[in-house]
Amino acid sequence: MTSDMPASSPISNDSLVLVRPHARYRKTYLEGFRELTNDAERTAWIYLGEAAPLDTLDGDFDAYVNTLLNREFERPPGFVCDTIYWGLVGDTVVGRIALRHELNEMLAMVGGHIGYIVRPSYRNTGMASAMLRAILDTDRARAVGRLLLTCDDGNAASERVIVRNGGIYESSVSPGSGRPAKRRFWIDVR
Repeated sequence: MTSDMPASSPISNDSLVLVRPHARYRKTYLEGFRELTNDAERTAWIYLGEAAPLDTLDGDFDAYVNTLLNREFERPPGFVCDTIYWGLVGDTVVGRIALRHELNEMLAMVGGHIGYIVRPSYRNTGMASAMLRAILDTDRARAVGRLLLTCDDGNAASERVIVRNGGIYESSVSPGSGRPAKRRFWIDVR
């Protein structure tokens, strides 16, 4: 098992760096979590799936970090392998971004290869664009080559992030079940 990037080697992009999850960032990671105001955002920040208990972070943080790191090589049931990074500015975790190595049926329709979230106090500061730009420059992204990114229809901020980083609009799809329509974009990094 080899990683695209060792945990100690940050990917630099202006004032933001991407790092692999590590227990040394526990305090700032939890501060970011506490800024989130709804369960959907908290679940996206934790990134263990919709069934993840929101008290996951109150337990063994080292075990939580190991679970995130192991997702690169071990496919949880119903998921695909992915590589997870935390965005740092100085010593502050400002967001989480994940690169899925492949797509399953659901991800091919509405989820895409990359998912990200920025903590509220750092939104509208260019952090999402910087995280996306940095992850697109990884060997793992180049190995995938053509990347699908999606955003909710009407999420103008996320759409700008995707387009600013080379996203080409393909289509909109409706996932049903009362969920918002998704706009689909492709970025080719080959």
